[in-house]
Amino acid sequence: MSDCSLLVISDREPLWWLLSEQRFALPESWRHRAPQPGHRLLMYATRGCYRNPGRDRGLVLGTATVTASRTTGEVVQFRGRDFPVGMRLRITGVAPPHASVELGPLAGTLDALPHPATWSVRLRRALVPLSDHDEQLVRDKLDPLLQPRTCILSAYRTASKTA
Repeated sequence: MSDCSLLVISDREPLWWLLSEQRFALPESWRHRAPQPGHRLLMYATRGCYRNPGRDRGLVLGTATVTASRTTGEVVQFRGRDFPVGMRLRITGVAPPHASVELGPLAGTLDALPHPATWSVRLRRALVPLSDHDEQLVRDKLDPLLQPRTCILSAYRTASKTA
């Protein structure tokens, strides 16, 4: 795995939990592939994250760094699924809800998404490794939109309730 990955978030409840708690969790199958402290993440909300894929787009919404790995202990549940592989994060910036970097138009220019017609198929896993090129391309578009997590958190709380 590279030093940076796209963290794929497909539902508003885990998105809110991740942003409010600065934690994330992976399924058991990721136990031996979980990122280690220092690994950089670009957080990506799928177009179905707010349960309205006809309206919403898949957006890269923020940046984070893994600060601690914890593979035992509390099991987190979302929508009836267990996520026992927990991580602590330091969220370094978040863009406003629904106003971030759309990933689809970058398909074909990213190493991780080389085929524009089938790019979304590659996002059916929790973490998608990114090359340095991919990270820089997305960060160039994302960084100007980022705000401190504490300044934008209430907007995500509202979005997670009303979406």
